[in-house]
Amino acid sequence: MTLRCRVRSTALLVAALGPLSCVHAEVPRLEEIVVTAQKREERLSQVPMSVAVLDGARIDASTLTGVTEALNTVPGVAANVGYQGGATLISVRGIGASGPLLEGSSPIAYYLDAMPFGLVTSAVAPDSGAYDLQRIEVLRGPQGTLYGANAQNGVVRVLTRDADLDGFGLSARVTGSDTNDGGGNYRGDLAINVPVIESKLALRGVVGYSKLSGWVDGPVGENVNDSELRTYRLKVNAQPTDALAIALSAWSSRDDYGAPSASDDDAHISATQAQPIAIDYDVYSVKVGYEAGHFSVASMTSVLDYSNRSLWDLLAGGLPGVNFSTGLDSHVLSEELIFHSRPDSEWRWTAGASYRHGQDRLLQSSVILPAPLDYTFRSESFAAFGETGRRFADNRFEWVLGLRYFHDDVLNRENTQSLGLPGVPLYHATDTFDSTTPRAVLTWHASDDLTTYASYAEGFRSGFPQNAGVIAVEPDFPPLRPDKLHNYEVGAKGNLGERVSFDTALYYIRWNDVQQSLAVFFQGVPLVANVNSKPASGVGVDLGLHFRPVDRLDLGIHGSWNNLSFDEAVPVPGGVLFEKGDRLNYSPELTARALGEYEFALGGGGLRGVLAASADYTSKQEHRGSNTGTAVVSGDALFIARASFAIRSGDRWTAMLFADNLTNEDGATPTVTLVPEWMLRVRPRTVGVQLSFGF
Repeated sequence: MTLRCRVRSTALLVAALGPLSCVHAEVPRLEEIVVTAQKREERLSQVPMSVAVLDGARIDASTLTGVTEALNTVPGVAANVGYQGGATLISVRGIGASGPLLEGSSPIAYYLDAMPFGLVTSAVAPDSGAYDLQRIEVLRGPQGTLYGANAQNGVVRVLTRDADLDGFGLSARVTGSDTNDGGGNYRGDLAINVPVIESKLALRGVVGYSKLSGWVDGPVGENVNDSELRTYRLKVNAQPTDALAIALSAWSSRDDYGAPSASDDDAHISATQAQPIAIDYDVYSVKVGYEAGHFSVASMTSVLDYSNRSLWDLLAGGLPGVNFSTGLDSHVLSEELIFHSRPDSEWRWTAGASYRHGQDRLLQSSVILPAPLDYTFRSESFAAFGETGRRFADNRFEWVLGLRYFHDDVLNRENTQSLGLPGVPLYHATDTFDSTTPRAVLTWHASDDLTTYASYAEGFRSGFPQNAGVIAVEPDFPPLRPDKLHNYEVGAKGNLGERVSFDTALYYIRWNDVQQSLAVFFQGVPLVANVNSKPASGVGVDLGLHFRPVDRLDLGIHGSWNNLSFDEAVPVPGGVLFEKGDRLNYSPELTARALGEYEFALGGGGLRGVLAASADYTSKQEHRGSNTGTAVVSGDALFIARASFAIRSGDRWTAMLFADNLTNEDGATPTVTLVPEWMLRVRPRTVGVQLSFGF
């Protein structure tokens, strides 16, 4: 008898959470999973791009606290949590924003289902709850044709599970653990699926709660960086007819942190005032799909409300008794209408249009400012896009051509007099930005077990008007223009027999007009502004290998390396900020992962034991910017190891003993200042027990 194994991709570049366990009597066969990276269902092994997939069931079985931690297990990705505001700054293949706030939007698109989470002038993303997800897809390289302005060098898609129309289901997970030099942690998650009308209508609800101990001490108290995380999600799926599908969803997240997870090397901070952070968001979406015979059409409408509040004690920066408060409120409305050809059509095509209205309001106050800062940034954009392709030569070859036109009207408005100058008119500026981005791919389906491809793609990021402080000094200072990235790539993915799969890509990037916040001279006057800096370029490689040397033993080695650096020196008043050949901000050269899992029988009662271990490595990251003159803020290389032993009873329940950060890594990632105790730290060694149940 052979029991069904959860599906695994033959072309998975990074099995980021470890290989999936199966119970079987025959030789295991590497199977396929289906993704929607190109906005249509396809086998991952047939998708001509570098894609990493994190399976939702594996995330549920792991001890990862959220999407940010999961992303840091994907080679080629660095997800850093910022000091001010505590949100996530993401880079892919060394490409990221030069800073989290007011230094340009993120060049990596972030999606919660169909909802594009992208701010107008800042690059932060939320750390979403990760229980009961269908999967997380990470698309490496420019995706400007199908995903638009923020997909300059990658896309992160957090995809939730649809409600099952035919069966009741319930799953739960509880975790208790202890953090070294910290305290106890606990979390609970529950997902329930209820069919309302069989095969026609169903509901799926998810609730998650985590209470995590801090480990940083200071005058305010011990373990000040504790956190309380809450997630609520509801999804309604309806299938009125075979051709019509409707999905409604609501997702709320409430995250509260006592302080940033930042300290000196001794896990100590000098702040004498509390530094709380509160991050909330609500996402509502409607998706309607219709199969019309020769084509399908889908409409996706979504609304996002995001709020981020933080307080920053500036004592360690030399300003005792002074704090700096930041509030960021964002509202995004998006609509996309997309048409697809039939999957079996000789000509495959995708065409669509999208509209997005985003507004951010930033409020900052401190006694060191002449007056509170109160700005509104607004972006109203629309795009039309399409791709078409055809297989030829007995279906062994396929070409695809794509194009997207993007138009963006951006407003920067001062709501109150931030310069403290009575009688000076409030600043108000608008600018328009346009871009057209192509994509071309040639794929060779050499066999059912081997796919190779060559591609060229462009990605872009919109610009925005300068802030009021810059214009007050130099009214003629130009706006920040869009920057554009060119990517040339060849890749191959497939199987070598039944026990080895691989996925590799070699690429060259050229990034023109890189957006940065810099100190510059303009008409002889020094000031800090958002400018288009020098170009950067480099080559890189993604490589993943998955082995099954014997039954029930899975091994994986995955890595991503690039030498992306500035092509020219970047001067600033008083010196040079980046020399030619220097890496960009938040741009690790190497990320790698090794993992292994072994499953074995425990007695004759059907119980299984599973031993698993993994190790993740990220080379050091640096930051240079307007806040540090010409100095370099350098982080550490990070090595994070995990190990676990689990007992499983089929698909019903699992009990697991785990240890995260086995080596007690205490390295740091850089911030925008030179203050050592503002460096961000990873959670120390954490040991605990996790129980999971489902049916």
